[in-house]
Amino acid sequence: MADPFAVAQGIALASAQAGRDDPEVRRADVQSGIVTAVGATAGTVDVGSIRARRLDTYQAPAVGDQVLLVQSGSGSWWAVGRVTSGVDTAWTTASLASGFAHDGNSNGTVQYRIAVIHGTRMMQWRGGVGITYSGTTTPNGGLILASALGTAFRPSTRRTAAAACSASSSSALALKVDFQPDGTVGVVGTTTASTDTYSTPIIRPPWVSLNNIQYSLD
Repeated sequence: MADPFAVAQGIALASAQAGRDDPEVRRADVQSGIVTAVGATAGTVDVGSIRARRLDTYQAPAVGDQVLLVQSGSGSWWAVGRVTSGVDTAWTTASLASGFAHDGNSNGTVQYRIAVIHGTRMMQWRGGVGITYSGTTTPNGGLILASALGTAFRPSTRRTAAAACSASSSSALALKVDFQPDGTVGVVGTTTASTDTYSTPIIRPPWVSLNNIQYSLD
């Protein structure tokens, strides 16, 4: 005669396995994994043997992404988004070169940070730069930082942005700002003109705003 305890144990194990295999019993599941293939079926990623449909929050998928997976009670898998594609950094106060000052036009302290947006590392800036000219000369050749940005904060190629500036002592309401792969940041477009004419405009604004400037680092 079979051991009743062994029979009961076997039935319990078989039931537990059946529950794990049956989505109606198992219900929802949440886990993470590494993407092994992208787009075998439109809008999906493969995580090993699991094929998951991407949510709209998960843009620009790539092999190697670690993603959060959610399984519905019916057994469907969904890729919610990355969980370790990058780390946002805290706002860092920039060290400014001589002739430049924080809080130009009450726009705030000049700061920067990295933010990961849809899997892309973005450099973000905020604050206003006050500028003190030496006669008609822009200080430090227009380079606003006392030292170059660290390697992690440098773009792969030059990034150029338009920055609002003062209408006082300036025939232009915006200057160009170049963010260079060597970590330097420079305002471009000031002039040394002494008379304000169409051909020789005076463009020496006392402040430039970096608020809302952002660009891809990759």
